[in-house]
Amino acid sequence: MNSVQIKNGVYKIWGKLFPACLLLIILAYSPAQAQQNGVLQEYTAQGVESNLTLLNAMLDRETAASELRSARGRFMPEVSLEASYSLASGGRTIGFPLGDLFNPVYGTLNELTGTQRFPTNLENVNEQLLPDNFHETKIRIVQPLFNSDIYFSYRAQRDLVSAREARLKAVENELIKEIRLSYHNYFASTDQLAILESNRELVQELVRTTESLVRNGKATIDQKFTAEFELTELDGTIAEARRRQQTAQARFNQLLNRELTAPILRDDAYFESRGDYPEAQLLQETSLLVRPEFAELSASRAAATNLLSMNRATAIPDLFVVGDLGYQGRNYTFNSDQDFWFVQFGMRWSLFRGFQNREKIARSRIELNQINNRYRELEQEIQLRVADARNAVTAAEVREQAAIAGLEAAEAGFRIVKRRYEENSALLVEYLRAQDMYTRARLSASLARYQLKSAEAVLDRETGR
Repeated sequence: MNSVQIKNGVYKIWGKLFPACLLLIILAYSPAQAQQNGVLQEYTAQGVESNLTLLNAMLDRETAASELRSARGRFMPEVSLEASYSLASGGRTIGFPLGDLFNPVYGTLNELTGTQRFPTNLENVNEQLLPDNFHETKIRIVQPLFNSDIYFSYRAQRDLVSAREARLKAVENELIKEIRLSYHNYFASTDQLAILESNRELVQELVRTTESLVRNGKATIDQKFTAEFELTELDGTIAEARRRQQTAQARFNQLLNRELTAPILRDDAYFESRGDYPEAQLLQETSLLVRPEFAELSASRAAATNLLSMNRATAIPDLFVVGDLGYQGRNYTFNSDQDFWFVQFGMRWSLFRGFQNREKIARSRIELNQINNRYRELEQEIQLRVADARNAVTAAEVREQAAIAGLEAAEAGFRIVKRRYEENSALLVEYLRAQDMYTRARLSASLARYQLKSAEAVLDRETGR
């Protein structure tokens, strides 16, 4: 390989890594990265530490780690203490013709020697096959020498642990997003409640002004009733807004696994900050590198590959060694003449199991194809969601600016109409219309502010930040 080829190869690698490096630099120094500070950062830490959904995900990971340790233990020898004691009577027997065989021989020896040293009255023996008053007590050690199931199942379980860890990270990222969204929702409902309550003061002032005009003969009594009706309508709206605030408060505290009515502190620095995000294409490219869901699928794919290899390896025999050390004999005693040891090397080779292995291989291939399809589907899904989230941030920024401009216009118009009504130069319907526009503009500006923060939270989640 010459220097030109090396240089071209370096350029190609750098061309692939440059977008990711650039985004990582942007993420490190952008104001959006510094948004989670102070109060909200503490709340996020509390949620990560105590949220029940995340704790269950942690338990799933611990369960997988425990199963991995169990799979590792299958490589080690299995040691067991085994004991048996048998009592039997009857059943089949086996005959030993000792008398027929040895009595003639011993008689001939006696004649040759001229003595009676050899017995000639031996009887035939019938020994029952079932052992009676017999025990066997031993320690058995079974050590696998080569077992493809143990090897590949261990590797598959190790990959599943990695998948659980990646899943835990994904759940944590989703929890952080939900905490931020719930945080926005609570203060959005709080601000809306405050706006409605301040608007109630304006309506009360309208009632007092109308009553004064009626007393001075500058307005009719029906205008007073109309103003009082507006006040009662607003009280119902305030009650509903307070319910939404309480629900939002309970939801946020639930995510942190604490008392539902616990107070929530406001992080002004967080709400005042604004993110500075690159274009959607760069975000899409980097999200494919950092999203833990891809790590989870990669680990699941590795586990499925190992299971496929395990099913294919049934054509390879399993080797093992068995060792016994103990005592066997009658009367359940442990004498020196009863001790024994025994070592056996064995092989097990599954040659045919009704095509079960073939079907296992087919199912493993199907599972592997499903994971590959899911991986490609996730790539497309993440790219779509990142692009949509980035566009949502842009739209939210435009809405916020428009809402602020609309609020300034509505406030100026309301001040003019309010002053004219107090001077009895504007109709009540004009006042109510201007007041309604001003209230809706305040609500829209407040909502747009929190919608922008929520859009940033969603984009941070989709890009894996």
